[in-house]
Amino acid sequence: MLDRGHLRPQHLTLLDYWSGLEAGGRLPSRSAVNPLDLPRLLKNIGLIDEMQEVGGNYRYRYRLVGTQMNHITGMDLTNRWLTEVKSGELVALLESLYAECVVGRTPVFSRTTMQYSDDRELETDRLLLPLATDGTNVDMLLFSNLFRSSSMTFGLKPFHSDDVVWLEESLRLAA
Repeated sequence: MLDRGHLRPQHLTLLDYWSGLEAGGRLPSRSAVNPLDLPRLLKNIGLIDEMQEVGGNYRYRYRLVGTQMNHITGMDLTNRWLTEVKSGELVALLESLYAECVVGRTPVFSRTTMQYSDDRELETDRLLLPLATDGTNVDMLLFSNLFRSSSMTFGLKPFHSDDVVWLEESLRLAA
């Protein structure tokens, strides 16, 4: 299981919930997830469809994105492709995290800090949890993003990936 020492309480709650949905070593399906079980977490969670194209490359589409994440980015990410709404090094980082969760069939946690062109910084803790309709082959990711920023504009001025001048992943954990 994932090292719990680095996870914030909201992520621990979601991880415990997801773990409780597993049945006989099989991954939970999307239909097992009941949003009503997670009312306090809804604004920070979402679902990602995992799709595999010819040649083995994965594509990811945000099926559902919590209101806090849409507020932080200044756009509704729901039903949009990763490469449509993110750019630069962030796309490569997210594709790597998503693929690790899909291929490994295991929870993945990452902490990144991004510096923006206007000197704002945003730290994001991401928890990715695999879901599988058949209990084995991951076809969706349940995720949660929690944010920290010392910027006085946090939540007032959107954080766009086009404005990232550098990013650093300071921690990555997988079960």
